[in-house]
Amino acid sequence: MQHILDAITAEASTEEFAALALPESYRAMTVHKDEVDMFEGQESRDKDPRKSLHLDEVPLPELGPGEALVAVMASAINY
Repeated sequence: MQHILDAITAEASTEEFAALALPESYRAMTVHKDEVDMFEGQESRDKDPRKSLHLDEVPLPELGPGEALVAVMASAINY
């Protein structure tokens, strides 16, 4: 992913961005389906959402018609 960051900081042209190789996977914060009931029965004040967040390597999704990939360098997680 460093090559993408380098292109951003170098103010690469649209054509240069389009020619960049995309990674097969990336790191992302995820929640796991098998933990959906993790906080069941707990008072709101006792729930710690940090326990439900996992840093995983996830595959780059395939794009469907009319979809686009958006590079996000940083993002907040609201919980």
